[in-house]
Amino acid sequence: MKRTFLIVVGVLATLPAVAAVTGMGGPDGPSDALWHATVQVESKGDPHAYNPHDGASGIAQIRSVCLADVNRIARERGLGERYAAADLTNPAKARRLWALYLDYYGDVYEKQTGRAPTDEVYARIWNGGPTGWRKAATREYWERIRSAME
Repeated sequence: MKRTFLIVVGVLATLPAVAAVTGMGGPDGPSDALWHATVQVESKGDPHAYNPHDGASGIAQIRSVCLADVNRIARERGLGERYAAADLTNPAKARRLWALYLDYYGDVYEKQTGRAPTDEVYARIWNGGPTGWRKAATREYWERIRSAME
C-alpha cells in the first residue's frame, strides 16, 4: 500500500511540468507558464513596448480592440473593473486583462467544442482573436510560445 501511494504521489507531482510542456492549461484558466512565455514572445518583458504597426502596447502587446472587449466582458460579468490605455503598460493590470480575455474566450471554446481549453488554445486565441484556436495562421505563434515555455 505504501509503495502504491508513493508512486501515485510521484506521478501527481510531475503533472505541472507535463502541463507546461504539453500545453495543458489548468482548471482555473491559462497557466503561469503561459503568461511568462507570452510576455517573452510579445515584448521580451518590456512593459513599455509599443508596436506602431498593430497599435499594440505593453508587456502583453494588447490592442485597443482587445482593451474594449475586456471592458465589455468585465461589464457583462458584473465586475467593477474598467481599464484604460494607460493600464496597458502596468504589468499587473496587463496580466489581469490577458486573463479576463482568455478566461472568457476559453469558456466560449469549451461551450463550442465540449473540451477544456489548453494553453495551446489560449495562446492561439491571444494571437488570433476569439476563434484563433482554429486558425492555421496561429500555429507558428503557438510554437514560439511553446518553445518559450520549455
